[in-house]
Amino acid sequence: MKMKPLKIGNLIAEIPVVQGGMGVGISLSGLAGAVASCKGVGIISTAQIGYREPDWDANPVEANLRAIGTEIARAKEIAGGKGMIGANIMVATRDYEKYVEAAIRAGADLIISGAGLPVDLPRMAKGSGTKLLPIVSSLKSVQVICRYWEKKYGYYPDGIVIEGPLAGGHLGFSPEQLEDVEGLDYD
Repeated sequence: MKMKPLKIGNLIAEIPVVQGGMGVGISLSGLAGAVASCKGVGIISTAQIGYREPDWDANPVEANLRAIGTEIARAKEIAGGKGMIGANIMVATRDYEKYVEAAIRAGADLIISGAGLPVDLPRMAKGSGTKLLPIVSSLKSVQVICRYWEKKYGYYPDGIVIEGPLAGGHLGFSPEQLEDVEGLDYD
């Protein structure tokens, strides 16, 4: 059985696999570029992305901004024009707007953004062509984002990432959810 490609606006990933953006050195250019080279969607996490930069201790924001550009460029080189390269940028990040602007300047095909509601993301990305995909955990958050973006920017998300309690990572599980995985309520 052949899988249908993933289409996000004018972008196409022939293999509909989106690699998660895992922070602090896990989802960098090597992983994201490899996934995209296989015609999927590779995601680079901007969370503490500059930790290997020589000036990290003295200038972490500048180190992170520089590393965003470096990692996206490397990932695109590894991908060889295949798939998509995106950035996962948490709204809760200090200097969020600077990180978004750096990812767009570096040529990110898309930005996935959660850990808060990315209500002003369309303003930051205006005219760039970068696709915008908010991360949500409920129908209410999707509705809030869609209504706000449409009213304020005349823009709708290019896609939605739905992250429920089974996503793991920093979301975690309640003891009750661990006992009754089949009975999870995603409303």
